[in-house]
Amino acid sequence: MSFKKRNADQQMKLPPGSKLSAYNGQLLISTGVPSLDDILGGGLPVGTLLLIKEDKATTYAQLLLKYFMAQGLASQHHCALASRDEDSGEMLRNLMWLATTDADVDEDEDEKQRTARSNADADRMKIAWRYSHLKKFETSVKAKLATPPPVPSDKNSATSVDKAEAAVPYCTLFDLTKRIPEELLKQANTTLLDAPNSFDDPDSDDYKTLLNDIRQLIIENNFSSAIPAPANTQRNILRLGIHSLASPSWRSKSPHDLFKFFHALHGLLRFSFGAAVVTIPAHLYEENPNFIRRIEYIADAVIEIESFAGSAIHNEASYTQNYHGFFHVQKVPVLNSLLPPSTKLSVLSAGGSNDLAFKLRRKRFAIETFHLPPEGGVSTRRTEPVAEKESSKKQSGSVLSSLAKISEKKPMKRIDGTPKGCGSLPGRPDPLEF
Repeated sequence: MSFKKRNADQQMKLPPGSKLSAYNGQLLISTGVPSLDDILGGGLPVGTLLLIKEDKATTYAQLLLKYFMAQGLASQHHCALASRDEDSGEMLRNLMWLATTDADVDEDEDEKQRTARSNADADRMKIAWRYSHLKKFETSVKAKLATPPPVPSDKNSATSVDKAEAAVPYCTLFDLTKRIPEELLKQANTTLLDAPNSFDDPDSDDYKTLLNDIRQLIIENNFSSAIPAPANTQRNILRLGIHSLASPSWRSKSPHDLFKFFHALHGLLRFSFGAAVVTIPAHLYEENPNFIRRIEYIADAVIEIESFAGSAIHNEASYTQNYHGFFHVQKVPVLNSLLPPSTKLSVLSAGGSNDLAFKLRRKRFAIETFHLPPEGGVSTRRTEPVAEKESSKKQSGSVLSSLAKISEKKPMKRIDGTPKGCGSLPGRPDPLEF
């Protein structure tokens, strides 16, 4: 039996901006939101479909789709975007960009107060000293600051290209107040899957046209895992984003065309180096819930955003000051395993039994564990004033003294004139009198 030493150059390299799952060895890419990556078990597996159910009054689902595309541009992936309600080119130009300094991180006042309170409690912890080394309960997931991705030029050598590929980040922190530079957008690999506006054609089928464009994109750019790639070529990742699918702007011959599109797209992604994020206006199909339920069955992961905006029940609640809505995780991807990776690796999901909520600050979007605020609020006075306590004591003392005086002046007597004992009854002798 002979052994052969492995050559590192002959081994297949991972695509840039990807990593292997520690749970099942699946190839993962980041969604651009660190807390969402944690909920999914480390990231979105390659070859899967993530379905986001849109909210009725807000555009938070579109914001998550922008995060997904911005992370793809930062990781040097091939990004394809399709939309019928918005201009795809304008959506790419309005993508957020990297937060490179500490000033770009928007830390709210609640987090500052929480960290200051925890530090103060740690200083005066003397009784429970044995718990000081235990792991603290985390309610959110933070990401590290990133540097702008290096763009290799033609003048650089092959070693500089390898260094640029090695420096590609997996998950970065974005600043919502920044926009992607035009130079980087021109050099990035992007594809706009816009269909011609032919409203006069009654036989037009947008789902079939979009599916043919996606299939052609996968084959021509070597994203298909069923077709062997040419020698000495490294695979790249395809990020597919579809905005507001199944809205009234999408034309089809029958309602079943949407189900055919999802089945075909699911099959294409299973045998390709790509992942898709699709947003769908589920509130338009509330009268027919089985319509959305069939699509959820096809998708690999399903999340729903429930905003507090426009809700008479939630607007009057006190927790609306800290959160902007609930974040429902209805389905997580399960590949190459019996249980989802989030049951072992996730901090926020807690095996799917944790209540989640999201908040949108000026510079970032975050998903956290939902906590109810203290009853009555933080600023409510918990103790009575000293003057009120003293007056209440004086009143109670005067009442007791008056009762004592009355009892001394008028002792209890029987009908015959003899004083009563504590066990006496009318007409009978007192058993306690000896």
